[in-house]
Amino acid sequence: MTNKEVGDKLVELLRQGQFETVYDELFHNDAHHIEPQSEQFADIKGVKAIKAKDAAMAENIVGMEGMEVGNAIVAKNYIAIPYKMTVNLKDGNTWPLDEIIVYKVENGKILSEEFFY
Repeated sequence: MTNKEVGDKLVELLRQGQFETVYDELFHNDAHHIEPQSEQFADIKGVKAIKAKDAAMAENIVGMEGMEVGNAIVAKNYIAIPYKMTVNLKDGNTWPLDEIIVYKVENGKILSEEFFY
């Protein structure tokens, strides 16, 4: 799969909310999640650990008001995607996300994802 094909598939699956499929089909097993702004999830290695991070976050979410996934921008081995989501938390607060996610790709698999917000 070319990097453009990976980017297009990634956007398609994210827009459908198929996060597990993203990890299962597009990520390398040893992928690296980088989110320096997060106290709990700043540096995570491995798809299993990344899935566990998502599950831990989902425990605090009761609903989603909206999600926007922009088109992939591909430059050599990198894909950048603008991503917005507003979720309702169990504590009654609303959490708006507005971020850019940058993925590093090699041989048709995502090696890392880094979140900027």
